Amino acid sequence: MTRTAKKYKFNVARFLGIVVLPLIAGALLGVAGCYYLYTRTISNIENCVIKEVSIEYGHPITLDSFFTVIPPNTKFITAVEQIDPGLLQTYDIAIDCGGHVVHSALSIVDRTAPTGKAVPYKMYAGKAPAPEELITDIFDLTAVSLSYDKGEPDLTQGGDYSIGVRLTDANGNYSVVDVPFRVIKDTEPPMIFGTRDFDVVAGKVESIAYREGVIVTDNYAVNPTLEIDNSQVDLKRVGDYDLIYRATDDVGNVTEVTVKVHVVITGRGGESSAEIRAYEEKAYKMAKDINKKILKSSDTDVVKAMKIFYWVHNNIRFVLHTPQYSNWAVAAINTFTKRYSSCYGTWAVCKAMLDAEGIENICVVRKVSKAHPNYHYWCLVKLNGEWYHCDAQKYFDGTSKAYFTFMMTDKEIINAPSDHTFEKSKYPERSTKSVQKYIDVYSGKIKSGFPYKKDG
Repeated sequence: MTRTAKKYKFNVARFLGIVVLPLIAGALLGVAGCYYLYTRTISNIENCVIKEVSIEYGHPITLDSFFTVIPPNTKFITAVEQIDPGLLQTYDIAIDCGGHVVHSALSIVDRTAPTGKAVPYKMYAGKAPAPEELITDIFDLTAVSLSYDKGEPDLTQGGDYSIGVRLTDANGNYSVVDVPFRVIKDTEPPMIFGTRDFDVVAGKVESIAYREGVIVTDNYAVNPTLEIDNSQVDLKRVGDYDLIYRATDDVGNVTEVTVKVHVVITGRGGESSAEIRAYEEKAYKMAKDINKKILKSSDTDVVKAMKIFYWVHNNIRFVLHTPQYSNWAVAAINTFTKRYSSCYGTWAVCKAMLDAEGIENICVVRKVSKAHPNYHYWCLVKLNGEWYHCDAQKYFDGTSKAYFTFMMTDKEIINAPSDHTFEKSKYPERSTKSVQKYIDVYSGKIKSGFPYKKDG
């Protein structure tokens, strides 16, 4: 028996169940998987986006400011390079994250406080300075205003302080810088040295160097001011006038010193012989009172003269523009009393003191010249049997040490400071033998070995 082929009948339901439905299910599962992956990616991107971003003004705009983690293939859509980071504004920023667009609000802000350095300040007690004087090297990208952190300080008392100065920028950010203060409470007025009365001859001078020799000092002020009020002085009319020195320091402390300007006449043309003798007696009495204090009866004439000139040198200040009285005794009395004078008064007191001891002396007058148009007076004194030049006026050596001239020959006095030119024929012969190696004008002593003459 032959086998016959068995016929199979196509079954649609079975085909759908075996072939089509699995394919559809697979496709749906693929789509679902893709959708899941897509939504998961989008979710991850959205989770990484920072929706509100603030950056400090002046800083660059970069992607890392907008994401916690930057997704792949991310780039700005918004042209951020055209945004001015110096403008404090808010912008909508669009960003492409591999085909998915996200948005973020970008705010450019200022949170940085200004900086600066303190300028240590030294001042007198009083009103506080402007804060702008106290800070330097200020830095900020906006305008900065300065103020005292706790209001204007009270600086009316002396002491050391640390005072805060607040630096505030245009956006309200601020910092406080502590500035060290040294406050000086100055209540001590300046001091005036070197003032003196003035003696002038009526009508002989047009002005006086009132400021010459006057020094003003202060405990704090470097250059206190000195005003001289001579409004009451009339140099053409005889009389005694007030001259006022007024010194002021930086905070207004004032010192005033009033001296007298004695405008006098010389010559005393109407004086009688009795009046002149009275002046001379007074001058000699004043001289003897001083001689008793500085001389010994056992002193030689040389030692006595040295002590006399040494005393005058140290006790009579030299002042220009004092009168050259024709009456030497009046000049001596004034000089003994006031302890200052021109060279004429200096010579007059030397004469009085020498005369009182019986030591011969003669007044020498400088020969006036174009170089030295004023007179100068000094002494020729007969010592140790010979005539020598002696001048008590102060001179200074190269070390600024004061000295005077004593027992000099013509050659030595001509070479001494100032001009001692004189008409030699009018005076007795002077010694030509130098004794200067035995003379110590700085100590006012005669050194041992002085060549005294037996009949001197």
